[in-house]
Amino acid sequence: MRNTFNFYFFCIIILISVIIIEGIYYHYYYIISEFFEFLPLNNQSGYNPFIWSENGLVENIQILTLLISIFLFIKFIRKKKLIFRHSKIIFYLYLIGINYYFFEEISWGQHFFGWNTPTFFLNLNQQDETNLHNISNLFNELPRHFLTIWCILPLILFKITKKFNLDRNIKLFVLPNKNLKKLSLLILIFYLPDFTVDKFGLYPGNPTENIIDQNINFILDILTFNFIRLSELHEQLFNIYLLFHSYYLNKISFSRVNDNLIEI
Repeated sequence: MRNTFNFYFFCIIILISVIIIEGIYYHYYYIISEFFEFLPLNNQSGYNPFIWSENGLVENIQILTLLISIFLFIKFIRKKKLIFRHSKIIFYLYLIGINYYFFEEISWGQHFFGWNTPTFFLNLNQQDETNLHNISNLFNELPRHFLTIWCILPLILFKITKKFNLDRNIKLFVLPNKNLKKLSLLILIFYLPDFTVDKFGLYPGNPTENIIDQNINFILDILTFNFIRLSELHEQLFNIYLLFHSYYLNKISFSRVNDNLIEI
């Protein structure tokens, strides 16, 4: 099964590489078209709406990935072997969390059924949608931070649980398979550069006033992957992590005897 994961991981890398290359081509087309005569000159920049806009390709893949994760996790908690009361409390809270995440992503169905946004949300929501995460940072940034920690730091969380006398099923729940480390590293690669630049305020500002600032902006955009909708890529990687996490939970053996991680 390890070879199977490596195959899927390779496919994920290829998919991300393709959308990154496309993002560079689309965002910097105004530069690229000046160097290649066969390309029509165009002042095109930004991101490709087909891929990155609301209800675009990436967002639809996010929703599908998250939906499969939910079904797999429901299958997991319905297993008859999971009879440990305290463990189940954590499992159901987690299920509530990923369901909330899913329904917020589809604006509780508005993206598919197209109903008019209620007046309450029109007055508060920044994008005039039926969801909470566009109302304030409390409903957007806080859940995102928790999700980031969960996906990036599985080994640290697992080591923390070892220091406390917790139910072994909770320990296995944190890290059901060591293959998840590769996904955590992938997320970190796309998360850490932007986080560092943002926290240290390294961007000179926009619009820029001189050629030096323009060059700094150009370099930082490349290093932080901000030539695409980076937040959407982060969410896609989070959802892939959740998918494999749910998958491995279904594969692992929750017995009272063996207290070791099982390589699948």
